[in-house]
Amino acid sequence: MKTGKKVFLGFIFLAVVFTIGSLFGIRYLTITANYLLIPILILYYRYETKNWFSLLVLALFFFYIRDIFLFYDFSNFNYVVMVTFFAGLMIIYGFAVTGFPKAKVHLVEWISLFIMYGFLGFLFYTIADLVPEVISDFTYRAYAYLFLLVFLLAITFTAYLLKSHYASLWLMLASASLLVSEISLFFKMYVISDISVELFYPVFHVIAYYSLIEHGLHRRRSAEIPYF
Repeated sequence: MKTGKKVFLGFIFLAVVFTIGSLFGIRYLTITANYLLIPILILYYRYETKNWFSLLVLALFFFYIRDIFLFYDFSNFNYVVMVTFFAGLMIIYGFAVTGFPKAKVHLVEWISLFIMYGFLGFLFYTIADLVPEVISDFTYRAYAYLFLLVFLLAITFTAYLLKSHYASLWLMLASASLLVSEISLFFKMYVISDISVELFYPVFHVIAYYSLIEHGLHRRRSAEIPYF
């Protein structure tokens, strides 16, 4: 078995441990897996790729720092959590925008876009309407982050619809998983922590990071913009 495959199996094991720890509230399992998930993913990326996207690794590093402080003590480190998450998200936006294709939009594609945009608008309105009831300290920042996550999914969905490429598919999946995991985390921390929230957060959290790696493996390097 190749080294890359062995590393991938290690990632699968950590993903299962992270999910079980989060689902059943076993904190030491969750924290241990959280410390190792992204490093082993980057190691897997290193073994599997010939085109190393440094900015993708940097985005994952920002998410890694954010996750550590999030699990350590969000109330005391909320500024660090938000800044690092924002930095990582902006890099992902860079990948989404630079990979956006120029293509003619057909009628069926317009209909698909309107349906998706309508759903995302409804989702944003529903969650945003709930924010003031449960968050008082950083309401506007919560609005901004929710908008950025929703808008990122809108961009990546549009890009995939216009250009059905494996890389754009993985980036869309990463955006969707990131949105679901962050909304689940919001409900877990501030609203209600039921079985669906406890399961959705770790599962889609892991899928989001893995999808970013797969995007990096299948992405074609931009000829116009360096590092993308």
